[in-house]
Amino acid sequence: MLVRSELISLAFFLALGAALGCDKTPPPEGTAGTASTQAALAPVSDGPIRVSGSSALQPLVNAAKEKFEAQNKGASVEVSAGGSKKGLVDVASGAVQIGDSDIFAAPDQKNLVDHKVAVVGFAAMANKGPYNAKITSLGMDQIAKIFTGDIKNWKDVGGGSQPIVVINRAPASGTRTVFGNVVLGGDKFVESQTEDNSGALVAKLKQTQGAISYLALSFKDDDLLTLSIKIGPDTMDPTAETITQGKYPVWSYEHMYTKGEATGGAKRFLDFVLSPDFQTTTLPSVKGFIPITAMKVQRDKD
Repeated sequence: MLVRSELISLAFFLALGAALGCDKTPPPEGTAGTASTQAALAPVSDGPIRVSGSSALQPLVNAAKEKFEAQNKGASVEVSAGGSKKGLVDVASGAVQIGDSDIFAAPDQKNLVDHKVAVVGFAAMANKGPYNAKITSLGMDQIAKIFTGDIKNWKDVGGGSQPIVVINRAPASGTRTVFGNVVLGGDKFVESQTEDNSGALVAKLKQTQGAISYLALSFKDDDLLTLSIKIGPDTMDPTAETITQGKYPVWSYEHMYTKGEATGGAKRFLDFVLSPDFQTTTLPSVKGFIPITAMKVQRDKD
């Protein structure tokens, strides 16, 4: 038979067990806790969003970065160029979360997911001088022959006597791929000096007499001669109107690729870039870029 002291002890331990079983207090900081507790305690930021690739697309990505960081406290987007093909390699290897490209991913890059964010046109642009002051447009065949090296002097296209200095983009450039495919029918450029970055190329064109190259319209500069294209009896200026209607042929989609479906910070950034507000308000204000929704024509290859 239990004595009074034993009954008191038994009641105490039973009450203690019941209290512990019903305790919903979170575990102290530093303990493992449950999976749901760990998720709740996870930091909001998952590190910087790293983006690399196309220098043609860089002005738009920089505009998105500025607004995204302003609206998302603690967010950080790191943007670097290097060319479309570098962007594709970087995102495929996991070096960055987003790879910017003027061109479609190669067929063997099946693990990359395409996010088309804009359209941009490209044009031949040249150093301005008295030798080309009267030239505003050239035929597609004339432009092609300049970049294959068959035409070597501005006098051969209606200008004054001045040797033409071709400056090509580097082989990793999406601009080179797009311009070459549309204008030359492939990478048939004459051997010449090259420039990796669009911004640096603009500066080099301004400094080099007789020079010509090709750039995205996001880098169009009033101090350079931007050539329109003669197509049959018509002259097509590189404008948003002629590009959206398919009349000016040298354009491409601007792609932001992810390795698999976008997640985390990369997904939030891409959702921001593709949001109606950014696409209809910010994008049209960034020089040279056109919303995809404005296009009357489509393309499924470069």
